Amino acid sequence: MDTASGAELSASGQELRPAGDPAVDPDSRPGMVPFVSLRGISKQFPGVNALTDVDLDLYGGECHAVLGENGAGKSTLLKVIAGVHAPDTGTLLLAGEERALKSPADARRRGISMVPQELSFAGDRSVAENIFLGSLPRRGPFVRQRSLLRQAETILARLGVDIDPGSQMRTHPPAVQQMVMIARGMAMEGRLFILDEPTAALTDPEIERLFDVMEALKADGAALLYVSHRLPELARIADTITILRDGRVVDRVPARDTSEQQLVRSMVGRTIERFFDTKSQHEVDRSVSLSVEGLTNTSFSDISFGVHSGEIVGLAGLMGAGRTEVARGIFGIDKVSAGTVKIQGKAVSIKSPRDAIAAGLALVPEERKAQGLILDFSISDNIVLPFLRRLSRGRVISTRRLKAYASRASEEVGVKATGVGVPVGQLSGGNQQKVILARWLAAKPQVYILDEPTRGIDVGAKADIYRQIGALTDAGAAVLVISSELPELLGICDRILVMRAGRLVGEVQSATATEESILQLAMGSQES
Repeated sequence: MDTASGAELSASGQELRPAGDPAVDPDSRPGMVPFVSLRGISKQFPGVNALTDVDLDLYGGECHAVLGENGAGKSTLLKVIAGVHAPDTGTLLLAGEERALKSPADARRRGISMVPQELSFAGDRSVAENIFLGSLPRRGPFVRQRSLLRQAETILARLGVDIDPGSQMRTHPPAVQQMVMIARGMAMEGRLFILDEPTAALTDPEIERLFDVMEALKADGAALLYVSHRLPELARIADTITILRDGRVVDRVPARDTSEQQLVRSMVGRTIERFFDTKSQHEVDRSVSLSVEGLTNTSFSDISFGVHSGEIVGLAGLMGAGRTEVARGIFGIDKVSAGTVKIQGKAVSIKSPRDAIAAGLALVPEERKAQGLILDFSISDNIVLPFLRRLSRGRVISTRRLKAYASRASEEVGVKATGVGVPVGQLSGGNQQKVILARWLAAKPQVYILDEPTRGIDVGAKADIYRQIGALTDAGAAVLVISSELPELLGICDRILVMRAGRLVGEVQSATATEESILQLAMGSQES
């Protein structure tokens, strides 16, 4: 909403500077010098103003959160601070002195450590080698292995991580890998830790452990820059919140003095009246669209459940419980040693994803970039890829027909792009997820398996995807949702199945269940 003078109002109702000026005055702490200061930072890419006139101060001993919809400029801001991108205009200061960061290595040498959302490490190397990558202790040309392991063990102990520093990095779950990336920053004597969606793949106990580590880093005087789409986390860990919209700072507030509703309004420029808008208002059709009986492989055992037409069923459990493996087994990605899958009461033989698609199944995978998309391909190519035979006439592929098909599907889910010819790698995370949904919507399958459908996307895109899921069930589709976010499962599902150690251990009705009751089943502290 605009004021009479044309200035924008912040989420807290205070008037901000008029458009064209820096949105908010930088934070000030009398007598304190920020470790990092940004003044008037702008960055453009072809056709996009990623950042415009951004000011930001990051102080030691504080956690500064940055919020915004996908495409708001958060990733670009982090990469400018981490030395990945050089700003087009503006100034970056370290401890009050102007600096030009020439590369990520330069930023690391100056105490800036980034833990990206998609972790980057050498999987076949040891934990210790990953911690000290680029600065291994040597005697001449030889690595001092004993010293390396001892130093790594000391840093891991500070983080409360009890693992063998000589073990291969790839053998550990994402939560441990993330801690190792933080340990790398500590080994470099980091003064600023940039954490991009650090809790996206973590369970609630793992999140609490991470927050304990973050509090310890703050107590040691480190500055934290934190990006997350999970708004309830901010009250637990953040001190200050800066909100970006369309590459500009539109609000900056103390975390303790604002509400989630105010943050959402600042982020999206509107109020999302009903966040979870998926549950059908009619009785669920009692016909079973997906039936799984006794499904077994090396990761899970004797999995049996059904999903009715027009129903959303959740699959909950701690990391490693086997949720994603069940989805992969149903869809024919991983082999199963026993069990039956039925679609509309008819047993189907699924030995590959092609068999699954032919049987009327769709899968939105857990890792959209690694498993669901070809980032260099266009939106159109990604949407039509599984259906080229169906859309071809003989051996002839009509480019016009494919483009029209992809355009209709893209418009149906609200993908924001200048056209379906845009490479999907240039889209925000929320729009990439919509592209995967668009792929299946046009094919109208009977059963959808959605693995972490809203991981790493903003509240506006989440609301859009929730509405789309609701539309699917209203049209009679059966939906199985795997999610680490218990509020999401409770908000959108009719029933929730709970897994532990590769087995189904319980089922709850979302109308009467709580986060605590689901966690008790998942952790084994309640009889199933």
